[in-house]
Amino acid sequence: MKKHRLCLAVLALWLNVPGALAHGRSEQMTRELNAKAPEWLLIGVPIKAEPVASLPSDQIVFRSRSGGATNSRNRVQIPSRGIEIKLDYNIDWTGNNEAGTGVSLSPDGRRLLVNAGPTSHLYEIEADGTYREVPLQLPHVTYDAGLKGYLREWSWADDQTLVARAEITDEAGHEIIENRIYVFHMKERALSRLDLSALKLTDTDGIEVIGIGSDLSQLKLSVGNAFVIAKADLKSPPRIDQKETNAPTAPPVAPKRQEPNAPEAKPTTPPTPNEEPTTSTPWSIIVVLIVAACGLLWLLLKRRS
Repeated sequence: MKKHRLCLAVLALWLNVPGALAHGRSEQMTRELNAKAPEWLLIGVPIKAEPVASLPSDQIVFRSRSGGATNSRNRVQIPSRGIEIKLDYNIDWTGNNEAGTGVSLSPDGRRLLVNAGPTSHLYEIEADGTYREVPLQLPHVTYDAGLKGYLREWSWADDQTLVARAEITDEAGHEIIENRIYVFHMKERALSRLDLSALKLTDTDGIEVIGIGSDLSQLKLSVGNAFVIAKADLKSPPRIDQKETNAPTAPPVAPKRQEPNAPEAKPTTPPTPNEEPTTSTPWSIIVVLIVAACGLLWLLLKRRS
């Protein structure tokens, strides 16, 4: 399974980054993964995910990650509203629309996320069924401590919260070390990693969020061929990790206040060295040349005589 996913990951990188397959991780990818977080983005403290043992999964109401939208290669359907959207690019598609990663409709039904490889598009859906693409600002890289990876497969948790998955590879980009889940709070522009350590998973290969609890406190995770129910607080405002977030620039220092009776300070200029007047041709050189010419003329006349 890991080898299969690794082959797909390498193939995707090769299709999006020329030369990536032949040379491993390209220089452009290395720069992107090692870059600092953009100034508009805050890095949140990891959100703890814990196992749910006392509450059966059938007693939790989960909203699917797709929000009821489905998709094929280049079409999106919203069956509840009779809407079909044809796009001029290929959408992520697995054939299983409920657990698929291609599209996600927000709970209010007004915004549609469409994932296409490393790019995600956002569309606003009007009441009359018309739609338009609007700008979307999402973090591109995980940015938190440790090895970095690209964020993909975005989906809505609620109308202001998104989740994504990242495959973390070694520094050469050849081997997948782990899969991670991240939470992005759009209002606060904060990205937080989902800490899965308490779940004691033996493998995170292919882990993804396939369901969100109605109160944003439970998650349904797919790990390999199994399902895991976990509790995690995605609703509370994120706590910002000051160590990982760019420090704000220091305010300008105010000028010192001058005392009322103090003498006015006068600007001082550094002393300039004495400058000697320069001429185009020093007279001493001219005199030397005249004397030398006279000497040569005298010697010439003396030899002829």
